[in-house]
Amino acid sequence: MGSLFKKELLGEKNWIIGFCGFVLGINFLFLPLSKITEGFMAISAIFMTLPAFPLMALVRAFLIWKNEWDSNTSFLLLSLPLRGYKIVLSKLGALAVEIFLYVLFVFLVPYLILMIFTDQFRIEILDFLKLWFLVGFRIFLIVPFAIFSYLLGRIFSKAKGWITAGSLVGLLFIYSRYLNLGKKLFSFLPEVSLSFTFSGDVEKFSLNIETLTATFLFGVILIFASCFFIEKAEL
Repeated sequence: MGSLFKKELLGEKNWIIGFCGFVLGINFLFLPLSKITEGFMAISAIFMTLPAFPLMALVRAFLIWKNEWDSNTSFLLLSLPLRGYKIVLSKLGALAVEIFLYVLFVFLVPYLILMIFTDQFRIEILDFLKLWFLVGFRIFLIVPFAIFSYLLGRIFSKAKGWITAGSLVGLLFIYSRYLNLGKKLFSFLPEVSLSFTFSGDVEKFSLNIETLTATFLFGVILIFASCFFIEKAEL
């Protein structure tokens, strides 16, 4: 499984470089304004690079599987002496690295620019890591929806695209109905606190993780089902 994960990660290399290059490019464009605003215009780069990325992550989760069938490498992939769950988890791991690395760049580059041009804003490393993980994890939880829908469509010999699209819509409907129950199941979880210093004042806020945890459970079920679907997929 380790070698397969490395292969998948190498396959994502160009996308990773492209995504990180995009973040650096946007921050470079904002750099002149950051200089005259004591770095605070660098925060605008976050709003240019982050909001649309969840949709891109969803598209990437579809494409990483679709490319296998379009390039006919699915025959080789499914003929390997590996259980289906190893194939699914290898691709899932590669997408996780891609998503978390992108989110790290989105937050880290503007923060470094802020540190260069001003001493008015500071955030502790632990709080920065918590913010990075929570945002990255929230985006990552989109991926199981795409994997489940695509592999379900591959089970059938006809109307694969319609089945994939229909199952994604159906999943979103089921998820919306499940979410209230899921939040109640995890209502005992404490909030995650974050803080940062701005102009000498310490700003604190808390994040509720009930929705995040409930979505994670839903995603685990989808991945478990996807591991079954890959064994039944039509070549």
